[in-house]
Amino acid sequence: MTDSMKKIGLLGGTFDPVHNGHLHLAEQAQRLLNLEKVVFIPAYRSPHKLDLEPVSCEHRLAMLTLALEGLPKFSMDKIEINKNEVSYTIETLKALQSNHPDWNMFLILGADAFQAIDTWKQCSQLLDFCDILVGTRPGAELQVSDSVKDKLTLSASATDAKVFKNIEKGTGVTFFKISPLDISSKDIRQRIHKKEEVKKLLPPSIDQYIMKHQLYRDDSPPIVA
Repeated sequence: MTDSMKKIGLLGGTFDPVHNGHLHLAEQAQRLLNLEKVVFIPAYRSPHKLDLEPVSCEHRLAMLTLALEGLPKFSMDKIEINKNEVSYTIETLKALQSNHPDWNMFLILGADAFQAIDTWKQCSQLLDFCDILVGTRPGAELQVSDSVKDKLTLSASATDAKVFKNIEKGTGVTFFKISPLDISSKDIRQRIHKKEEVKKLLPPSIDQYIMKHQLYRDDSPPIVA
């Protein structure tokens, strides 16, 4: 990496809705790895959730915009939304590298997503375009499966058990500890549907937006009024 290259974190997801766990993961990765900024990339449709219909792109973009207000280290890129089709990370990385040749990209993942990365489209090519940062819980030893090691062609660092490298590509996977926030968008949607409390799981602006537009209820409007 040359001095002119910018260290940019990428955090993708459906963000249905965006919640404190997403923001916490981004904050920890940005701070611990000294990233210049973290770009949130909302998916149009996740290939792993084709059986679930998310709320409209308009609502998800509006919520993400609210969540990122006042956070100068965070921004949003609508590259996957604008494609209007199922979103694949490898295609997004290729496009971003073309659009931003001065970016040194770091894909930010939670442990669960990383453990299933061997099921992603063309996953063996991911490290051609980025390094991968994986947030793990303190005290939890994440075991990298043989399938993931084989697909990403990873070897363990002799000096640091938290780093796996692809020697040929010069990129790798780094694990970093984050304090646990046991939050998921699915749980939030279910809680709202059952009229349970979710205020502590969301930024206040997102909680207010969901209430205003009556999202995640049987009578939720399909688009922003």
